[in-house]
Amino acid sequence: MHAIGSLVLVRHGESVGNARGLFSGMLDVDLTPAGEEACRVAGARLAGSGWAPDVVVTSELTRGWRTAELIMAALLSPAPILRTWRLNERSYGALSGYSKAEILEEHGPELFLHWRRSYEGRPPALDERTLAVWRSLSPFDRLPAEALAATESLADVVARIRAWLPELDAELRAGRDVLVVAHGNSLRALCAVLDDLTPEELSVLNLPNARPLRYDLVDGGDRLRPRVRGGRYLDPEAARAEALVIASQGGT
Repeated sequence: MHAIGSLVLVRHGESVGNARGLFSGMLDVDLTPAGEEACRVAGARLAGSGWAPDVVVTSELTRGWRTAELIMAALLSPAPILRTWRLNERSYGALSGYSKAEILEEHGPELFLHWRRSYEGRPPALDERTLAVWRSLSPFDRLPAEALAATESLADVVARIRAWLPELDAELRAGRDVLVVAHGNSLRALCAVLDDLTPEELSVLNLPNARPLRYDLVDGGDRLRPRVRGGRYLDPEAARAEALVIASQGGT
């Protein structure tokens, strides 16, 4: 029997949407220069810890797979980089592309937090015409229609992560160390499943950009479970400080 592989989660480096305070969601924005450098530093941190993945899985969005490529270049690793739309960021529907500050001012804090942080809250949906146009653009033009929802709640993202989890489970049970590079909400959803988070716990979870979070796992029978709930950051103090900044801005 193989020993169970370890899992490292990394949220993409700072994106143009992060820098501008936008609801990026499914918008395919790229990394900023600062985000690119943070990805290289994340790769160096992993190299310094002695950890390297056997396989990398990322999203279909540019800021996801570019982060994965930059980390792997820093690691000098030949491990394959796989993509899946199930790791894409949450669809913020009609809020996509708008300034978070603008939405907060227009709709007020209660509705803003409901759309942004609640478990079941879905933002206003994209209209059918806009949805059709977006589905004709990269990367969605080569993905199934379900890869771009008109809007999503965090619960919807958890559901699509659960559908992907058997693939991750198979890699880890085969003894392979896995790097997952994704987005604030898709990684929060994965943490919700790994750590059995309640909606209340999930609402206050914030994941900083480009900070590797390692999970060591044990066989829990029905699925793999973490030895330490919440995993452990390679640089916990810096990660905690950055998570507090995100929380002060209204969350991931």
